[in-house]
Amino acid sequence: MNVALSTLLIISSLVQVILGIIGFRHRDIAGVKAISLLMFALAIHSYAYGMELLSSDLASIYNWIRVEYIGAAFYPILILWFTRTYAGERRFANTYVMAVVLGICIITFFMVQSNTTHYLYYANLEVDTELGFSVLVTQKGLWYKIQVAALYFAMGYAMVVLINRLLKTRGVSRRRVGLVLAGMAIPVITSTIYLMGWGIGEIDLLPFSFVFLSVLIASGIYRYDILFFSEVTHEMILDTIDEAVIVVDCEGYILKMNQATRSLFGTLGQIKLGDPVGHFTVLAQLLKINQPQSLSMGDKHYQVRLIPIGKRHGTIVVFTDVTEIIEAKKQVELLAITDQLTKLYNRRHFVDCFDLLKQEGIVMLLDIDHFKNVNDQYGHPAGDQVLREMAQCLNEHFSDGVVCRYGGEEFAVIIEGETLENAKRRGNKFKEAFQFRQTQVPCTVSIGVCAYEKGNYSSTMNLVDKLLYQAKNAGRNALVSEETAVKY
Repeated sequence: MNVALSTLLIISSLVQVILGIIGFRHRDIAGVKAISLLMFALAIHSYAYGMELLSSDLASIYNWIRVEYIGAAFYPILILWFTRTYAGERRFANTYVMAVVLGICIITFFMVQSNTTHYLYYANLEVDTELGFSVLVTQKGLWYKIQVAALYFAMGYAMVVLINRLLKTRGVSRRRVGLVLAGMAIPVITSTIYLMGWGIGEIDLLPFSFVFLSVLIASGIYRYDILFFSEVTHEMILDTIDEAVIVVDCEGYILKMNQATRSLFGTLGQIKLGDPVGHFTVLAQLLKINQPQSLSMGDKHYQVRLIPIGKRHGTIVVFTDVTEIIEAKKQVELLAITDQLTKLYNRRHFVDCFDLLKQEGIVMLLDIDHFKNVNDQYGHPAGDQVLREMAQCLNEHFSDGVVCRYGGEEFAVIIEGETLENAKRRGNKFKEAFQFRQTQVPCTVSIGVCAYEKGNYSSTMNLVDKLLYQAKNAGRNALVSEETAVKY
């Protein structure tokens, strides 16, 4: 009897290998890669269990069990993966769930391989010969129950998803789903019979159910060619991409959309199949303009493409989220005009701002007195802190202007619309605030200030630089304007 059962299982394993190879050659079709790997796993389990039934002693039997679990350990994750890709359902079978189930499968594999050191998978192993040949009798351990729970979770999930899909389809699609559902139901029934102890002695019925599963899969491939899973491929492609995709017919009605679309339009209202695009102003405007364009909604930025379907069949609208690219570009642009130490604008941005001035105003050039001595006496970290304190103080006193680190310990300020007289008052107030600030490194600042000449950067900066030089020569900690400057 055991020879006949083993022969059946070995033949079944060969069929499963062939099915796996056929499927793997068409692995780009949605769901086929998962079912192909499942076929290979079933083949390993079937062949090894067939060899187990031909073994007589406990050591040989358990060695074949180790081989069986190269495939059997991974049934839960393969079933989940297949169902998720076949039906396009990712809300429940999300990345976290898949990771947890995969972790259980991996642990199970190693638990079985090392069971004799811990007995957490099989608490006890014995050989029974009541049927006329050796059959393994096991007492299930803790991790065995966890693995069974993961398997039933995966099969239960698959059954629910497939039944739901069966109820929503008609015709050939319904028959295809029904075939997959039947193939999934058989292992569920046989494994339940085995676990409840209703089978033939201690023979594991699960590998024998694979014979029927293989027949169903083979008949499905024969009857429907390899496009056994093709009815869901287009939906899965839509739902697995991050871009929002909306298909609009030639009369302006929504034909199809993917999951990302619902997230995109969540703040604009509930979008449903069959809705006219006129209900959604943003979408209607995009179709009216009928050309690629950029779109911002809230804090998100999109690049929108419109792809015509034939000549007059409709349009595919694709929303690509470019928020990260836009934000990264802004960050790069900000870094290009920002001094990294003080977080003020740099000299490049100062020059650009000067060229854009429209009104009269003033420019101020400031230099920290004896800054070299600060670095020499206190160290460069202390010097950096003084520069940051200078920047903070400038921002507090000249928030209405453009403040930049001009170079080294020099800083510059442009205030458009400011008078020279008021600038002098504000400059002196700043000078005192900086001198008497709370700090561990006391120092002062010299300032030159003048009215700028619009469109003549070089002339203006030469003048204010001379004024700063005079402030330095006046004993430092001073402000010199073009009104009080020494004439040469």
